[in-house]
Amino acid sequence: MVLNLVKYVSRIFFKLFYDFKVEGLENIPKTGALLIAGNHLSNADPPAIGAFAGLVRDSRFVAKKELFEIPLLGWFFRHCNYIPVDRKRTIGDMGALKEVVDALNKGESIVMFPEGTRSKTGKPQKPKSGIGFLIYKTGAPVLPVKIEGTFGWPWVRKIRVKFGTVMHLEKDAALEPKMQYKQFANQVMEAINSINI
Repeated sequence: MVLNLVKYVSRIFFKLFYDFKVEGLENIPKTGALLIAGNHLSNADPPAIGAFAGLVRDSRFVAKKELFEIPLLGWFFRHCNYIPVDRKRTIGDMGALKEVVDALNKGESIVMFPEGTRSKTGKPQKPKSGIGFLIYKTGAPVLPVKIEGTFGWPWVRKIRVKFGTVMHLEKDAALEPKMQYKQFANQVMEAINSINI
C-alpha cells in the first residue's frame, strides 16, 4: 500500500511539474524474471522508472547502501525489499548479487543501473560487470530503458523515459565467464544508449 501511494504521488509530481513523457510500457513483461536496466543521470531516475513501470508490475531496486541509512528513505527501501549494495567493495558486493540472483530465480523484476553510479557529465559511462554476472548466472531477460533530461534535476524541464525491447543474451562456451560478464554488460549498455527518444 505504501509503495502504491509513493508511485501514485511520483507520477503526479512528474506530470505536474515537468514536461514528462514515457514510452514503451507495453514492452514490460507482466510476469517472470526480469532485469530492467537504465542509464543513470540523477536521483530522479529511480522514481521516474519505478513509478511508471509500476503501472505494469512492481520491481525491486538495487540501491547504494548509504541510502538505507537515511531515516525515512531507509525505512521505505527496507519496507519495499530493496537490495542494498556496497559499491566500495573492489570485487563487487557478492551478498547483494546473490540476493538479486535469488530474486530473479523466483521470477521477480529487478531495476538496476549498469553504470553503478550517476554520470557526473551527463554522458554515458562504462558499465560494471555486475549485470553481466547476473545475466550469466540466471539467464534472465533484460529490458533496457533510456532516460533523457534528468541531468541537472530538479532544475530541468523536459524529461523522457523510453523502455526498449526485451533482450535474451546467450552464453558463449568459447569465452571465460568473466569475459562473458563484461560482454553482456557492454551489450546491455549499448542497447540502452541506442534507444532513440
